[in-house]
Amino acid sequence: TACEGQGFSKDLVPKDVLLNPVGPAFLVYYGPAYLQALGSDSPIFRLSVLAEIYRSARVLWPKSNIEMGKSVTVRIDAVKASSDKDFQQVDRRGDIWVMCKKNNSEALVDHAPASKLEELRAENSAIHVLDVKACLASLSKSSAKTT
Repeated sequence: TACEGQGFSKDLVPKDVLLNPVGPAFLVYYGPAYLQALGSDSPIFRLSVLAEIYRSARVLWPKSNIEMGKSVTVRIDAVKASSDKDFQQVDRRGDIWVMCKKNNSEALVDHAPASKLEELRAENSAIHVLDVKACLASLSKSSAKTT
């Protein structure tokens, strides 16, 4: 819940999480809106993108007992505004999706030319390139099943 001393019902929490609580928790800002604006896009693709965002956040903020009760806000404005086709176009251009750690409690996900990677590293406290190619592979698999 990201609030110290607050928790979920014990029968809803996996035992290892209950016995070893860690943080920080992640709030993916616009995450629900990204899923709700599905339209004709693949739900599998969108869920895999969100999973990759959470994985990337955990890379930038590893699990820590000290961070228990703290939270990080990850802004995904550019992701929310993108369709499956937009992701494919970004990939075809050779651009990357990157999570930029702005400070100890905020990150932003956006796409940029791969040539800007060093510039992004210099401008942010840390960055992580999202593995969107793996997400796009799930899109290819799901579209192959429908044909």
